[in-house]
Amino acid sequence: MRVRHKTPTLVSMWMLDVFCCALGCVTLLWLLNTRQASDQAVAAKSVSERLEMTRLDLTDTLTRVKALNSDVETLAGRLRIALDDQAQLTGQLGFAHAEAHALSGQLDDANRALGTMRSDVEKTKTALAAAEAQADMRATDLAAARDLAAAKAKDLATAESRASAVERELVLKKQQLDDLMLKANTATAAVDGLAKLVEDRSAERLELDARVLALRRELSDLEGKYAAAEKSKDSTSTAAKAAADKAKTDLDAAKIEATKATQELASARKTIAELEGKLNGAGTDKATIIDLQGQNAKLADKLDKIHRDTENRFAGVATTGRRVVFMVDMSGSMMKSDDRTLNSAKWPLVCETLTKVMRSIPTLEKFQVVVFSRSARFVMAPAGEWRTYEGEKTVEAVKVELLKIVPDGDTNLHTGFDLAFSLKPQGLDTIYLFSDGLPTSGPGLSVAQENAGYDEAKRSEILGEYLLQQLRTRWNPTTVGVTRVRINAIGFFYQSPNVGAFLWSLSRDNDGSFVGMSRP
Repeated sequence: MRVRHKTPTLVSMWMLDVFCCALGCVTLLWLLNTRQASDQAVAAKSVSERLEMTRLDLTDTLTRVKALNSDVETLAGRLRIALDDQAQLTGQLGFAHAEAHALSGQLDDANRALGTMRSDVEKTKTALAAAEAQADMRATDLAAARDLAAAKAKDLATAESRASAVERELVLKKQQLDDLMLKANTATAAVDGLAKLVEDRSAERLELDARVLALRRELSDLEGKYAAAEKSKDSTSTAAKAAADKAKTDLDAAKIEATKATQELASARKTIAELEGKLNGAGTDKATIIDLQGQNAKLADKLDKIHRDTENRFAGVATTGRRVVFMVDMSGSMMKSDDRTLNSAKWPLVCETLTKVMRSIPTLEKFQVVVFSRSARFVMAPAGEWRTYEGEKTVEAVKVELLKIVPDGDTNLHTGFDLAFSLKPQGLDTIYLFSDGLPTSGPGLSVAQENAGYDEAKRSEILGEYLLQQLRTRWNPTTVGVTRVRINAIGFFYQSPNVGAFLWSLSRDNDGSFVGMSRP
């Protein structure tokens, strides 16, 4: 009797589980989409505020540049006037130097003539003294000698007076020369000061011009981010509404299914109750009970299918794993939409996508993050050791560390995988690869191939084949009794179909899934 009464109870529990599971999945989906919409709205508001602040800063800087340009023009005018004054003083100084030089020559000539006259006077005096000493000298000769001496003395006085006048004039010219030199030095100092002031203002203007350029670039980036945030917010809001509508539809369907199952359960209970008294009767009744038990088994199978269908996924990638390495490409292309177009919003989107994947893994226990370009390294300390997953606290810590990185360099997938698989002896079971390109550097080319001068596409093809071979034979071989590491790949904005084909092949060969995000 205990067995017969247990069957309806199990059916009821199974149907209740089916209903609860469906309701829980629908509610979870609605909550996740609502939260994403809210996050996008907050991000859009933050970008909008930064955009407005940058615009104000740009306006203020442009005003300062305009004022500085006016100052530079004014100072340039003053400098031109000072240079003209300096040129005029230089001319006057040259003229004064010439006059002083001429006066100095005249003074030298006067001094020489004065010296000659003094010599003649001395000779005349000597001759006069000699004549006076001669007793037999005639009076006429004496008078003539005396007249000559007087004339010579008069000429001497005249020469001395002229020499004194020239000397006074020379002193005056020297004083004028000193005054002009002082003015010239003052003018030169003023010119130097004005030139330095113009140079300083010009340098400040150049700095402000550079800041204006930087602010315009930041403004352009923020406008792009704002547009992307608005687009993402609208998309997320649309997706949230669609998810809510689908959730309502699924909930209504689940209610109908539950009602139907309840009716079937009531009918089954009634049938079982009628057949309990006939259990020892005809074999047909026993067959009916067996059929009902078969229906119970089908309901259990249906419940299992619902569980499988509601397995957590990210854009088609099954989010599973207990000990997981998130392997992120940080090459220069992760800041570009294509070879020639910078996209500052791409790297933050990559970081945000990683955090979404991390949140979506219900079984995650331990993790590490590996970033790679020319070389590879662990992001989370201590390097080479597992970090414990602690929910949103961990997600935010990872995001902060990733946003500190500035993507640069080649794409060396080999060094990234080599570092990631170093954790395989410590239980690594899943790798999530985030990349946007084929390998462009790393081992795999022979000496002859290195010297052949292949273009980038050919090099990437050879390096990609070598990497897949290393995964099959070295890092993740198919060995009986050994669990392989699952590798899922998320591709970003890839321009060549070869990138998608390569990442899809890599994921397929390693029991994983691939999703390509060709647009922001």
